[in-house]
Amino acid sequence: MVMIRELNKVVIFICFQAAVFSSCTRAEDSTGKGTAADENEVVDVPGAEGAAATPLSRIGFPVASNPKPLTPLMERELRGCFDFFWNEWVSDPKSPTYGMTNGDYVGLGRYSPIPIESQGFYFAAIVVGVKRGWITREDGYKRAVITLKTLKKLKHIRGFYYHFIDPDTGRRGWNDAHGVELSNASSGTMIMGALIAGEYFGGEVKALAEELYARMDWNWFTDPKKKHPYLACFPEDKPPKEPPGGMNEEGFFGGWAAYSEHIFLYVLGAGAPDPGHATDAAPYYAMITYRGRYKGEEFIFCGTGAAFTYQWTHAFVDFRNLDDKLGRNWFENSRHAAIAARRYAIDRADEIKGLGPNSWGMSACMSPSTFYSGRYGSKPIGAGHSLLEDGTVAPYGSSAFVVFTPKESIEALEYMYTIPGLVGKYGLYDAYSFMTKNNGNKPWIGKSYLGIDKGLVLLMFENYSTQLIWKLFHQSKHVQKGLKVLGFKHVARRKR
Repeated sequence: MVMIRELNKVVIFICFQAAVFSSCTRAEDSTGKGTAADENEVVDVPGAEGAAATPLSRIGFPVASNPKPLTPLMERELRGCFDFFWNEWVSDPKSPTYGMTNGDYVGLGRYSPIPIESQGFYFAAIVVGVKRGWITREDGYKRAVITLKTLKKLKHIRGFYYHFIDPDTGRRGWNDAHGVELSNASSGTMIMGALIAGEYFGGEVKALAEELYARMDWNWFTDPKKKHPYLACFPEDKPPKEPPGGMNEEGFFGGWAAYSEHIFLYVLGAGAPDPGHATDAAPYYAMITYRGRYKGEEFIFCGTGAAFTYQWTHAFVDFRNLDDKLGRNWFENSRHAAIAARRYAIDRADEIKGLGPNSWGMSACMSPSTFYSGRYGSKPIGAGHSLLEDGTVAPYGSSAFVVFTPKESIEALEYMYTIPGLVGKYGLYDAYSFMTKNNGNKPWIGKSYLGIDKGLVLLMFENYSTQLIWKLFHQSKHVQKGLKVLGFKHVARRKR
């Protein structure tokens, strides 16, 4: 049995059954000296919020405050997202993955490894939970320390982790499968959340987050000729099937070449604490950008058309008032993408049952056709890409656009809460379709949750309301350095 994940035209085959392959060089095991903290252990919690905070006057890329109240349903959904991360975790102190969140496909009774990227949203969720009074500061601090100590001990290679981790062994998912890739994007998302928690809590949380970030060698993960970050790596074992285009001697393949969700990689690389691991601005300006439109303003689009590609980096970086050296404003770019996605759903409503002005934002999610698919999206799309149009809508798609299209996203949320069977223990389920495997006017429901999908909603709702995540991320001196190296400039604009 094989799970296929599609990323920038490269198909990574991740096998559910491991085979035996010879190991190769460039592998280093991180056996950290620290021991995992127990939830009952007494931990010294810094008393003042943001004890290690940078004064606002010294932040080179400040986040404009524009507080807005959440609607009752937004708050309900936000709480559901938080509860998902907080409740679905590895609670056994003897487990090598103690502390990590592991809620993907909860309730389905199937094996599911732990995605490293979900830990980044988890760290941010802990901060939101403390800030909103859903958990105590002490409990949040303890959980963050536990998880960071676990991550410190988990196997890494030059600071980067394998994409999926087996919850029972701490090794690669699916019995240490050779088809699980070493991932810069997953590891980078994790470290963004860790930095946010570090800025909020200070103390040991910040020290551990800084330590994990400092060992990440971004230069190593960058193609020296093409300048693009490599897509991923198989540094120890050959995968069951070689990726399209092949691999180099170190196991790298593909590249984050064209515009997608990965802009954060440039920021993290340029802001790396270790100068020997840091990249310069060349990878960012080597990024290929295709322009297109769908009955509206032209914008730089991602070939897959998936909503999350216009949201991922924005969940952490506030681009509202940031322009790069080419005058590009990524916030405006994603706003145009959101408008196009909604327009596309409206136009396709006559042919695809269930789409419409409040049912839009198609994106990678659970699927009635293939269990999970990365082929859900909206036009414009790139040459060689095709959309799976079986009526499936991921609620997070429109919700996580809320900072760009607040009125339209909130109206979609209100509608989706009326769909029969779509609301579960942690808020809206992952997906629905009125066209495929539906029962008349009762839709098929993807009755589970994914950390990356709940995470995008959680961060975007909080940024819409308080800008908390943006403020904490921008507070990091490394993020400030990264944005400066890339040539971003703060440009005052009307609050939005």
